[in-house]
Amino acid sequence: MSEKTNIKNETEDIVKKTSSEKFFKMNHKYINICLYVLMVLFFGTIIYMLLNNWSDTKKFIYDLFGVLAPFFAALLIAYFVSPIVGKFESAIQKYITKGKHERIVKIISMVLAYITFIGFIIIAFVFVIPQIGESISELTSNIPVVYDHIVDWLKELHKQYPMIDVNKITDRLNEMVPDIVDYGTNIVSNIVPMIFSVSVSIVRTFINVIFALIISVYMIYSKSKFRYQAKRVIYAIFDETRGDIVCRTCKECNDIFSAFLISKAVDSLIIGCICCVLMNILKLPYSVLISVIVGITNMIPYFGPFIGAVPGVIIYLCTSPKEVIIFVIMILVLQQFDGLVLGPRLLGQSTGLNPMWVIFAITVGGAYFGVLGMFIGVPTVAVIGFLVNKAIKYKLRGKNIKALREE
Repeated sequence: MSEKTNIKNETEDIVKKTSSEKFFKMNHKYINICLYVLMVLFFGTIIYMLLNNWSDTKKFIYDLFGVLAPFFAALLIAYFVSPIVGKFESAIQKYITKGKHERIVKIISMVLAYITFIGFIIIAFVFVIPQIGESISELTSNIPVVYDHIVDWLKELHKQYPMIDVNKITDRLNEMVPDIVDYGTNIVSNIVPMIFSVSVSIVRTFINVIFALIISVYMIYSKSKFRYQAKRVIYAIFDETRGDIVCRTCKECNDIFSAFLISKAVDSLIIGCICCVLMNILKLPYSVLISVIVGITNMIPYFGPFIGAVPGVIIYLCTSPKEVIIFVIMILVLQQFDGLVLGPRLLGQSTGLNPMWVIFAITVGGAYFGVLGMFIGVPTVAVIGFLVNKAIKYKLRGKNIKALREE
């Protein structure tokens, strides 16, 4: 009897133990769900706290950007210098070393690329900026003459059309001219303190500049190592098939962004130089100042040529109205050359964006980030459009939709 009782008790213990193990058995599906919920709550709380204390958050972001400024500057330098290094490297390997001594060739190419980059900046500071200062000073000194021309023109206009009251316009000009003259005079008279202030700023940021250059050199020299480390992270997160897709997508996004930005910068530089040469041939004044404006604004698609032409038209209207027609015709011819010949050769189909999306990118980028947003808005929207299009193609893969076949 006792033996049967023991067997019964052991059986009940085994059943209880089995039920307990079944009840407390780990289920990976529900554990993953709990982890996702905890992550959402955690990041949601952080976002709520950041938004609830927006002033402190904004200050923290500004301070963080200030600390990381040398790294951002280094990334920007490396972004523009890296293609120059590649050009030098391929040329030296092709014509001199015949594919040998890769490390030495890379070092020599980097030295030549940085000499080119720094030399271009030095040329801009030595030759271009003083010319711009002289043009601004000359324009300032010509303000009284321009004012007399405008007053004479208003008097003639009043004689021909007596119903137009030019007294209000004249009074307004009388109020504006002293302020403009004082402003221009202060710029010219305070040029030495301004130079001193800039020099102090340069000295204070000298360490950051050197730091940025050193980091950019390291970025370019170790580009293959950074690429390898990034691939390790990607393949650690995704399987091989999806990792290949992610790597290929990142490369295509970088190609789209860099192709537009670098090609547009080269295109704008060429247009600015051609503009300066043509203005000197046509003997138009303020050639360097206006050419710099035209070259910089040419970075903005569609609207850039018009934005760049407006300051020149205003200057020539005030100084010599006869030169306005020559300048406008020159700008139209130059922009046609850029749009039909130079631009397509340099840019090609680097973005593939519809003109409507280009205008959208310029408008939104300019509204939120100013001139810089107008510059980088187009390649950014191009990258976003590329990713969206890729995602849509992936979702539509294997779907035989009749409506899409009919289009």
